[in-house]
Amino acid sequence: MKKLTKLKTKPNLQESRLKENLELLDKIRADAVNDIESLSEDFQHMNLVAESVQRNYRALLAENQLLKGTLLSIIDECGCLEGNRCDRCWKILRTLASANPEEKPDAARKYRAILSQLRNLE
Repeated sequence: MKKLTKLKTKPNLQESRLKENLELLDKIRADAVNDIESLSEDFQHMNLVAESVQRNYRALLAENQLLKGTLLSIIDECGCLEGNRCDRCWKILRTLASANPEEKPDAARKYRAILSQLRNLE
């Protein structure tokens, strides 16, 4: 029986490059999956923060409505008459109507304060 000899061939550069590219693509895909999972976790966290802000805002609106009702009842229970209100009742009415622009809140400053509070939650 004849002995078969194995011929040693030069490594095929094109084949090895293709294999390297396939391995690299697999690593990239695995990294992409990890990135998507991290992004999903970030979105879940942002959703929780948004829900918390929404709950807090609703509570604030409810408190503001309660305060407004209390102030209006103070006016109703006052001895002064409509059209001839005392100074205290006029002050309350002007405050409720926001007739005094100097006392309006600085919305940008409050927005920055809220953002800094949210960042501190992380």
